[in-house]
Parts: sequence; C-alpha cells; structure tokens
Amino acid sequence: MKREISQILKEFVEIPSVNPGNCKLEDNDFFGEAAFVEHVYEMFCAEGYYCEKQEVLPGRCNLLIRMNERLGEKPIVLFQTHSDVVDVKEMKDAFSPKIREGKLWGRGSCDAKGQLCAMLLVMEQLKEQKEELPFDLCLALCCDEEFQHRGVDEFLNWEYRDKVVFAVVGEPTELRVASACKGSIRFCIETTGTAAHTSMPEKGENAIYLMAKIIQIFQNKIEKQTVCKHDSACKNATVAVSLIQGGTIVNSVPDRCVIHIDRRMIPGETWETVYQEIEDMVCEELNESEKARVIFQKPYLIDPSYGTKLEEDRKRIIGEVLKKHGLHEQIIGLPYGCDASKLAKWEIPVFVFGPGSIEQAHTKEEYIEIEQIVKASEVLKDVVLKLTEKE
Repeated sequence: MKREISQILKEFVEIPSVNPGNCKLEDNDFFGEAAFVEHVYEMFCAEGYYCEKQEVLPGRCNLLIRMNERLGEKPIVLFQTHSDVVDVKEMKDAFSPKIREGKLWGRGSCDAKGQLCAMLLVMEQLKEQKEELPFDLCLALCCDEEFQHRGVDEFLNWEYRDKVVFAVVGEPTELRVASACKGSIRFCIETTGTAAHTSMPEKGENAIYLMAKIIQIFQNKIEKQTVCKHDSACKNATVAVSLIQGGTIVNSVPDRCVIHIDRRMIPGETWETVYQEIEDMVCEELNESEKARVIFQKPYLIDPSYGTKLEEDRKRIIGEVLKKHGLHEQIIGLPYGCDASKLAKWEIPVFVFGPGSIEQAHTKEEYIEIEQIVKASEVLKDVVLKLTEKE
C-alpha cells in the first residue's frame, strides 16, 4: 500500500495546480487546477467511481466523487479537501517530487494532495461493501481554497447538502482531530497626502509619516488588545501589519501609502465587529486633520472562524478510535483557517484531520511522511464506521 500510495502522490505532485490569485491562468503554465482535476477525474472514473465536475470559475472546477451512482437514499458522509496549492516562490524542483527517508517532498505533498491520498485509500477500502454500508461516502475536491475559497462557496449549494450528517476536511493536522479553527479578515488602510519635491518637503504632506503613526498604534495598542482575546481551543486572536506600499520616486514626498492588515479571528468573533474595533482604535489616536487623510478599505478576504459543538457520544467515539491507533485523544482547535468554517454553515459536525504538519505546508521544504498518509486512512475509516453506527 505504501508503494502504491507513494506513486499516486508522486503523480499528483508532478501536476502543478498553483492558485493564480488575481492573475490570469495564461500568465503561467503552473496556474490553475484544471490539469490536476482532470487527472484525478480520469483516475477515479477508471476505478469505477462516479465523478462530476462543477464549474466555479473559467477553467477552474470542483470535482465531486461518489461510490454509488445514485444519491439521496442514504445519509451522506462527506470528505472534502482542496486541489490548489500555493506559489512555489524559492522552492527548487517544486513539481519534481522526490522520496527519501519515508517522506515525499514537493509542492502540495502536505497541503493538501497527501490528504486526498488518505481519503482515496478509505474509499478504496470501503468500495466493495458500498451496498451494505448505511451511508454514502462522497468526496468534494474544491478549487481556490488558498485564495478566496470560491470553490467551497460554490459547493455549499450542493443539491444533496441536506443529506450530509458530518464532514471531514483534509488539512495537515499531524493526525490530530480538530473541531474548531481561526478565521481571518484581510483589508487595506490607506493614507493620503500632498506630493511635493523633496527639496521643499514642507510644501507637501507625507503619507508615509502618517502611516508610520498608524503602524505604531497597531504595535503599541491594537496588537496588545487583540491577543487578550482567547479561545480554549484556538488560543489567542492575532493581528499583523503584513505588507506596505508607499511612494513612487525617491525625490518626491509621497501622497499615498497603503498597508495590509491580517486579523485572525477566534470562534465567536465576527468580521464586522473586529473590523470596526480596529477602525475605532486607530481613529481614537488621530486628530481630525489626520482622520480626514485615512481610508479604511473594505476587506478583500473574509474567512469565518468556526467551532463545532460535539455531543459527548461523538467525542467519546472519536477519542476511542484515536486511542486505538496510539494518537492523542483530545480534540483540538487550529490556529489557521480552512474550508471547514464554510461547511459548518450547513449546521453539521465538521472535523479537520489529516497527515502532515502545517509547519511544512507553504514552505520551500514541503514534505509529508508516507506512513502518516496510510495511518490517516486507517483512522478515517474507523471514525466513519463508528460514527455512522450512531446515526
């Protein structure tokens, strides 16, 4: 099984599926999920699964995979993960995967093509008994998770959503089961000024100087108040100034400066409240003239947090399965966001689980341990079978 899954994952990683963000697909051969989704589609169809593509954006599709031809007669257990990967940046041979020391190295191996492999193994093990199972097992492979989660947003309209009893989202959790995760908002703050020649700076108003004051407000006030917000599962809320742009030429007083804000929300926080709190805290420290030169732009990313309230029976069942496999029994929260928060809108239990570590994801040394993929599939199978006994 290890040799077979290593080869499948190797083929997955060899097919680039970099999220293009705001770029056009034709700008780079690596951009877009189409080639990878087509490969998975053909592979699953050849193995006797029923597959359906769901167009989300031009050239970018979700892929829905099921074991049974017809749905709707049984409850549905949903596996979900994503087809896109982040940019390769300085990563060498990102799509030329190598296997050494029981690990497969390459972009997407950990986040999240290794998760797809674990879910594939579960489906393969249960396929022969699909008629006797009290549930239908489906897999949704969604696009655009790494940018604006438009794939899962489109999938939320799935015609069989009312039949789903619980979902497992594949992310690198180090074989821990999570039932909560942080969300985030990202937005820009802009300061304006008056351009002038740097030989006579007194004739202008420097937008960078005003922004420097705002950055100090974040460092000395907003960050300290934000980290005081705490969740038992997901720990502290956080905020960071992550990008800055200002000025155009060296000999001109800049009339514009922009910073990007990344605010991570814990369960229970809403983006509207968080956004307003930041605006209020900034404005409290500025005079009227300065406030007139500040523009708070609306968020360009809104990714809600989530926390699933689990019945004690479900907690016990999951704990027993994890203990059986020698894993941590405690259900945790995650410090990062994922598609689980969107699926939670269906008001069903949503778990996040998978092989690999978030510490390897998105890095130039991304890898996953093959042994963890196999073990993840064993845990997933047992969790699905045990939880569906309860339904």
